[in-house]
Amino acid sequence: MPPKKDAKKDDKKSQVDPNEAKFQEEIKQLEKANNDLQLEQNFMLDKFRQTKADNERMKAEISGFKSRLSSATEDYADILEHRQEQIKAEELKLKTQQLIVDKLESDIVRLQEEIKLLRERNQQQSVKLSDAAQMLKDKENLEDAVRKQHDLIEKQCEELKHFKIQIEDKDTKLQKAAFQIEELSLKSSATTDLRILFDDPWLILVSHARLKADIPMDREYNSLIALGLGKLLVLYGGLSKAAGAEEVGCEVAVLNVESSNWERPPGVRIGSGCYGHSVAVVGRTKMLVFGGIRGDAYSNDVVILNTDTMKWQTPHVKGIDRPVPRSGHATCCIREKLFVFGGVSAEGVFLNDLWVFDQDSSQWNHLSTFGQMPTPRRGSSLSATEDGRRLYVFGGFDGYECNNDVHYLDLEKLTWSPMSIHFGQAPEPRENASTCITSKYLLVSGGCTTGGTRWLGDARVLDLYSPRWECLDDGSWNTSLWLKPHGVYTTFYGNKLFALKPSPDERLWELMVSHHSF
Repeated sequence: MPPKKDAKKDDKKSQVDPNEAKFQEEIKQLEKANNDLQLEQNFMLDKFRQTKADNERMKAEISGFKSRLSSATEDYADILEHRQEQIKAEELKLKTQQLIVDKLESDIVRLQEEIKLLRERNQQQSVKLSDAAQMLKDKENLEDAVRKQHDLIEKQCEELKHFKIQIEDKDTKLQKAAFQIEELSLKSSATTDLRILFDDPWLILVSHARLKADIPMDREYNSLIALGLGKLLVLYGGLSKAAGAEEVGCEVAVLNVESSNWERPPGVRIGSGCYGHSVAVVGRTKMLVFGGIRGDAYSNDVVILNTDTMKWQTPHVKGIDRPVPRSGHATCCIREKLFVFGGVSAEGVFLNDLWVFDQDSSQWNHLSTFGQMPTPRRGSSLSATEDGRRLYVFGGFDGYECNNDVHYLDLEKLTWSPMSIHFGQAPEPRENASTCITSKYLLVSGGCTTGGTRWLGDARVLDLYSPRWECLDDGSWNTSLWLKPHGVYTTFYGNKLFALKPSPDERLWELMVSHHSF
């Protein structure tokens, strides 16, 4: 039985726990590792001791080295400081030398530029000297040529003076010849025409003349009248717009019809200029001027020009009755009495009143008339019959349009009557026309249309007994574009019609005389 018990023990031994075996194995390994660490620790301790000894030895050496290094450092510091001072001194010296070098280089550059400029100037001066030498040579040549030319020019000047005198003489002769040719051409253009007017033969002689001497300027709103049996034409006043500026004429220009010479008698100017006035003939040698615009004011003054003495007279008007200042009125004289009709006042009012100025008594008288008066108007024409019994008013502008009607005033009855004219071709309505009564005929010429757009140069005749209109001149001669619409170019004296023609430069340089007999 006992052997059985041991077998169990062996079985128990053979059945040992695996974890315990593992722990046992790890313990063995740990013990082995511990032994290894003990050995290594011993080795490290030996090595540490050896290293410590080496360290001590090295510290001693380092201390020695430090001592020697400190000594050497101090020596080298002194040497370095000395060297640095030397270097600084050398650098300062070098900078100074560099500044000197820079300055020298700058001076060299500047001097090189100056040398370059001097060379260029030298070249220019050389060229100039060469040119001057050439110019001096040319000058000498030119002076020699000038001397020769001067002698030649003096000779030619003498010849030119001689030729100029000859040319001027020939030019004067040519101008004189041209004027004579033109004058002869105008005179040769005279015509004689036999026409049947009012069933009667009328002989119409038309002549032309070129005017000379002091030719007056063409103006508007002027006056033109014939005196001295038709031998003198007197032009007075008017408004000129030459060169864009208004100028009012105050001089008197007298045309000698026989010699064709204009004259401006000295001392005949009267005060300020005048335009829009009226003139009438008194006797043979007196021209009576009434109204118009003088300066900036309308006038109702009366002045008389004696063409024998060329002196102005201003009559002393008596009484307080007198016409209002006006312009554009119509006047005519019967013996020593001046009749004034219509016009326009300073306020722009159109008038149709009738006044008479007696030169013997120097008084104005307003005529109270009857009948059918002409409407208020300006620019009408007033004419008297040869027996002095009637006044005729023709045309004018009434503020709306121009008229061509005819009214007459019986001076004995002071009665106005309009004329009913149903025969013939009536003249175109107009204002500022020239009229004249010869025998039983009323002659009308000139004037302008409504609005002053066109000047009319025709001449019409009215038989006051028929009554009937006839055409005396169709006005084909007035084709000049420079005729002024409000200019006065025509006037009558008896059976003569005088017409002035302006030149392109606005000078009255031609006269046409139409002499009609019946």
